[in-house]
Amino acid sequence: MKKPYMICHMICGVDGRTQTKHWPGVGGRIFEDTVAKIDNEGWIVGRVTMAEFCNPAPRRARKGKFDIPKKDYIAPHKQKTYAIGLDPSGKLHWKVGYVDTEHAVMIVTEKVSTDYLDHLRSAGVSYIFGGKSSINLAKVAEKLHSLLGIKRVTIQGGGSNNGSWLNAGLIDELSLVIMPFADGKPGAQTVFDIEVPEQARKAHTMKLLSMKKYKSNYVWLRYKILN
Repeated sequence: MKKPYMICHMICGVDGRTQTKHWPGVGGRIFEDTVAKIDNEGWIVGRVTMAEFCNPAPRRARKGKFDIPKKDYIAPHKQKTYAIGLDPSGKLHWKVGYVDTEHAVMIVTEKVSTDYLDHLRSAGVSYIFGGKSSINLAKVAEKLHSLLGIKRVTIQGGGSNNGSWLNAGLIDELSLVIMPFADGKPGAQTVFDIEVPEQARKAHTMKLLSMKKYKSNYVWLRYKILN
């Protein structure tokens, strides 16, 4: 299977939690500084994270018939890198077809309405089908390579999104910046949240590639994921 080399890049506190609400206001800057040092052609996030870059107002469904086939669609774009989000049911509301300097690409399922596909096209957003009613991440990885030519991509949260890619055996490397904070909030998201039955759970083995002190107070770890 041809797919991009996938690097999960995250920051977390010393307790492994990733919610930054109670941290001093440096988390976002440290994340952006470090991810900018990783060679990649785009980033992947879940629906909740991608919602931060979309129109917060609810989208009104329109009546009428939209004659749009449920096939992959790559919108015309000039951007060379990609902002990729998983939105199986088509809930996000878009105004434009880009996030900062990246072209927006949504991963959807055939559950989405043709009205929603027309909405994405009108905004200039590309979309790729990941399955009929749920997303097959292996299929998505193949399509990111074949349709967009992506060779390296970062996966950037949240915990459930990261966990899904890890559990599917598709993440090649983990890049993790340990922040000098501890939140300790019960039930808070961690770097990987894998929501499978206990009997199906397994540990994922990694090999340390590098470890360095970053700036004055952070530790940046890079791991190769072996299984």
